[in-house]
Amino acid sequence: MAGESNLESREQLKASIESLRIRLHEADQAIDAIRSGLIDALVLDGPGKQQVFTLKGAETPYRSFVEHMQEGAVTMSMDGSIMYCNRRFAEIVDLPLEHLVGCSFADLSTDPSAVTTLLTHAEWGASRGELTLLKAKTSGVPVFASIQRLSGEGADLCMVVTELTDIVAARLLVSELEQRVIERTSDLAASNLELQGFTYSVSHDMRTPLRAMVSNAQMVIEDEADKLSEDGKRQLRSLSNAAIKMAQLVDDLLQFARLGGSELCIEPADLGQLAFRAAEEITPLHPGCDLQLSVAPMSLVDCDPRFIGMVLQNLIDNSCKYRNPGLPARVEIGTEELQGEKVFFVRDHGIGFEMQYVHKLFMPFERLHRDTEYFGTGIGLANVKRAIERHGGRVWAEGELGVGAKFSFTLPPAPDSLR
Repeated sequence: MAGESNLESREQLKASIESLRIRLHEADQAIDAIRSGLIDALVLDGPGKQQVFTLKGAETPYRSFVEHMQEGAVTMSMDGSIMYCNRRFAEIVDLPLEHLVGCSFADLSTDPSAVTTLLTHAEWGASRGELTLLKAKTSGVPVFASIQRLSGEGADLCMVVTELTDIVAARLLVSELEQRVIERTSDLAASNLELQGFTYSVSHDMRTPLRAMVSNAQMVIEDEADKLSEDGKRQLRSLSNAAIKMAQLVDDLLQFARLGGSELCIEPADLGQLAFRAAEEITPLHPGCDLQLSVAPMSLVDCDPRFIGMVLQNLIDNSCKYRNPGLPARVEIGTEELQGEKVFFVRDHGIGFEMQYVHKLFMPFERLHRDTEYFGTGIGLANVKRAIERHGGRVWAEGELGVGAKFSFTLPPAPDSLR
């Protein structure tokens, strides 16, 4: 009985070994078939059902992606022979697919040496650069080529080609616009020189006869007083006042022109010192004015002292001019913070203005008062606005009739190029 049992065990063992040999042989055949591409899928018994694993199907999404991508795709050997390309690349060079496979990529370029350089660099890794590909009825198609060396059997190189026609056209447009800007800047510089020559002529040729008109009118009034009627004296005084206003208008217009053409010279400046200096220049122009100037301590500000000095001079002058009759001109200069921004202000307690007319304040030649009430040319606040905007800042005004006016402005940090 023991011998029969051992015999059965040996037979079962032989059967198991034979079964394993058969399964191993089948596995070897399957592997050989996979390598040779004869098998498209594997069907394996899984838990409760059979499972299908597609081999060739794994490549399908990638091939579909390459065929539908917006860039050209090319695979080729190390010598540049095309082994495959997608339809987009064929569209770029306007040639049939069947004519491209097998040809040299260098033959498709207007500069074969540039292709050779890219292929050489690709031997050590990624290589990229701009090329111009041949295309019928055109001067060539500009492209950006990116080449990557592949590992494994088959093609040695993979290249993605992006057409740059629109980009090159944009570059040409930018270059053309830059040239226009250069030409326009040159024309403006020439016009600016002409304007400077004109303003120089105005400053000399117009001031002289105006001064002569004022002095002669005054001499006639003094020397011929007994021969002139009161009406004659009044007309001569009117002539003299008109000439004085004309001279002031010429000066203001010259200053307005200089503000637009002069280069900024930015440096740290003390607005308090600029304000007191402006007050010293303004006081003699208003003999009956008791100017009481209060300036709050403030840090140095990056600005052009000439321009900002002129701003303070105009604003202080307005405070003296538009003061309440019989009262001193009290002017406060300081800083405050509005929405995280530092703001400078010049506030007075004069006659003020109605806010419905605030939009007219900074416009040239716009005035809220008649000459018979307050003398002026209507250029001063326009100069203030222009000077502040040249610094990249903003200026605005608030007022109340009979209470006073407050002019505020900002001076943002100057760029390094202007320091």
